[in-house]
Amino acid sequence: MSESFMSEMQTTVVGQVESLTRYEMEGNKGGSIWVSKPNSGKNENVLGRELMKIKMPFAMFDQLKAKQESGELVFPTQMEILCDIDMGGGNKAVLSAVSIRKVLEEKTSPSASISPVPKK
Repeated sequence: MSESFMSEMQTTVVGQVESLTRYEMEGNKGGSIWVSKPNSGKNENVLGRELMKIKMPFAMFDQLKAKQESGELVFPTQMEILCDIDMGGGNKAVLSAVSIRKVLEEKTSPSASISPVPKK
């Protein structure tokens, strides 16, 4: 695959965001989103939840921190992350967050959660 082809690819990751980290050193800034999912059992060398690291722009950390401080977000939480797929070292794909939003839980109608009582 050519690098120009890879730069046009995007994917959406939906999962539990466990934590956010950021760094600033020697003029480089960035961050990471740590997402977990239940263990698929495909890798016998992993116990517990599987973790995925997604690159994050430095400024996105402050935006999400403000939402946490306002009470709008509480980590860990289910989120949807739109990612660019970039070429990394060793010709491996690297996911880089473009946008992120909380997954809204589906609301069930009150009648759907009430069981009918049989008549005697």
